[in-house]
Amino acid sequence: MNRTAALLALLLLAAAAPALDLGALAGSQSDADGFVFGLSLGSGTVVPLLKLEFEGTRLPAAGGNALSAALKLRPKFGAFAPYAVLGAGAEFARLNLHFGDYEFYTFVGGGFHYFLAGMFSLRADLRFLNLPDGGRTRVSGGLFLHL
Repeated sequence: MNRTAALLALLLLAAAAPALDLGALAGSQSDADGFVFGLSLGSGTVVPLLKLEFEGTRLPAAGGNALSAALKLRPKFGAFAPYAVLGAGAEFARLNLHFGDYEFYTFVGGGFHYFLAGMFSLRADLRFLNLPDGGRTRVSGGLFLHL
């Protein structure tokens, strides 16, 4: 009886766990010397269609990095999943506790995932970043694994 209860509890926990999205992205960002690459981690929430997204990107030519967090609204229609995203982040040269060295920004954007086979998708993304020194546009694509 205890084994059955423990197995049932594990199955219920697995069913209630939010889905994870892991991905690698690359693209171009205006006013930051071009090329951008990074990693993305997403998680579902208790609200249907709403996801959390965390990204870390590198701007090699500018010698900078960026970390961001966002809310993503993503319905799915067969293999096609369009989304809208709203978030905030920070650009920095080195990760440290001197927050005066950080350039904070907000962003809005959208894009879509095209699911190739079950767990894999290609993503196209357009984001408009609002930084203190002006706006930037980031266009990127990526390959994602959905667990």
